[in-house]
Amino acid sequence: MPPNSDETKAPNAVVRGFRRTYTTLGFSKGYNALLWFHLAGAMFGFCLARTPYLDVDTYFRKNAAPGEWFYFRQPFYRAGIILHLAVVIPAGILAAVQFTPVLRHKAIILHRINGYVIILLVTLANISGLMIARRSFGGTVETQMFVGLLALATTVSMVMAWMNIKRLQIAQHRIWMLRCVSLLQEHIPNVCQLMLHF
Repeated sequence: MPPNSDETKAPNAVVRGFRRTYTTLGFSKGYNALLWFHLAGAMFGFCLARTPYLDVDTYFRKNAAPGEWFYFRQPFYRAGIILHLAVVIPAGILAAVQFTPVLRHKAIILHRINGYVIILLVTLANISGLMIARRSFGGTVETQMFVGLLALATTVSMVMAWMNIKRLQIAQHRIWMLRCVSLLQEHIPNVCQLMLHF
């Protein structure tokens, strides 16, 4: 049976460009690159969009949920929100970069250092998140429970990932780190939804 003319055609320019892009980033399959772009891109974009919030006295003050600024002016909560924003935003940007395969394969030491920095930043983010949970978005019991469970789950995930990489169990390390980052990304739609309600 003669080959179908559609099957023998070379890929079009869009497909060739997409393949060149994802192979440059270190991906071997296109669907993995699409998933990376969707998930890591969302975190990267969200964190970049939140960088103006680092200016706590002007931008954050104007855009805080009703009643939050009243409490965040107090020294304890002010320190908590400044620390939280100062570590969460860089952690999200670095985590998006961390999952790029070319970094893992060609710059292993950079991947390792970046991982330790992310673990430190997320740990500080959990501590500062617990500091401000009582006053964030009204400080309801649901909000406090969510923040507490998120801090616990991400800490457990990071510890398990760290233990697995020390045992050279790379597959388990990846699974636990993906769980941790997925849990951290779970907060993104919640923040967006809460901001829409206020």
